[in-house]
Amino acid sequence: MDNGSDGGERPVAISDTELLRRIGQDLRSIYAEVIRQPLPQRIQATLALIDREQRLPEQLPRSLTH
Repeated sequence: MDNGSDGGERPVAISDTELLRRIGQDLRSIYAEVIRQPLPQRIQATLALIDREQRLPEQLPRSLTH
């Protein structure tokens, strides 16, 4: 007896709550993997430049900033 057009078993129905829980677990797993990856060199260089530019006013003499 055929259970479906593809010959496979019918999927088990799950609640919306369970489905959302599983999706959340999958997303956490994917994001954790992405976060462990090193930043590309261009992004590291850009962040370093931004950091230097933000610190520049702190390094200038007070008479030049006011």
